[in-house]
Parts: sequence; structure tokens; C-alpha cells
Amino acid sequence: MSERPQGSPSDLMEAFLSSAYRRILRITVLLTLAATLAATAFFNWQAGVGVALGSLLAGLNFVWLHHGTELMVRRMVNPNPGEAAPSKLRLLLAFVGRYICVMAGAYVILKSYPRMLGGFIAGLAFPILAAMSEGVYEAVVTSRNDQTPD
Repeated sequence: MSERPQGSPSDLMEAFLSSAYRRILRITVLLTLAATLAATAFFNWQAGVGVALGSLLAGLNFVWLHHGTELMVRRMVNPNPGEAAPSKLRLLLAFVGRYICVMAGAYVILKSYPRMLGGFIAGLAFPILAAMSEGVYEAVVTSRNDQTPD
């Protein structure tokens, strides 16, 4: 069996790519703080609260999606034979439950606090923007690592 040495480029790349989830969460928090302060300063406190609530709900949705995909992988691969695979109901709740949560939050904001709606919708986009910026960051780092002098 051929094992890679600990400091090999593929191990370093694996470690770099494995930390993408944490970087996306950090970028989401930074975007949320900046946008909440900007919405409060330029519009009103209700817009700032809407941005914060939308981003919080979208962030929870992203974490829930990550957890659901981990459950699905564990169910398909099941690396520990003695451990039971997650149930189908648990997988269903992991994927369908997050949509219900977002729809319920949007319904409450729409019906009860219509002035927060614009900020709420803007806040829903922050995990997507964070994931896009992570993709650009990974592309730049990977292209820099691929450019070795001959």
C-alpha cells in the first residue's frame, strides 16, 4: 500500500479544502455584521434587524444543509460497521425541515414586520455570497500553487 507522507502537496491541499466550511461560516458572519451596521446606518433599525434575521436564518439553513449531507454520506458509506446508519426519517427532516424553517421565517416577517422584508431577503443571500467568495479564494490559491517555476 502506498501512503502519502504527511507533508505531501496532496495532504496540504486536502487540509486546505477541508477548512472551507469554517471559512464560509466566518465570511457569512463578517458579511452579516457589516451589512447589519450599514442597513441600520443608511436606512433604519428595522432594516438592520431584517438583515440580521435573514442572515441568521440562512446561516442556520447552511449549517443544517452541511449536517444533512454528512448524514447522507454516513448512510451511504457507513465507515463504522458496528454503528447504525442514520434513518431515512432523519435524512428527510434534515433536508425538508430546513425549507420549512426558512418559509416559516419569511412568512412571519412578511405578515408581522413588512418593513424588515427587504433586509431579510438581502440577508438570505449572505451564505451564498460567502460560498462564492470561498470559491474565488480557492481558485486563486490553487492557481498560485500550480504555478511552479520550471
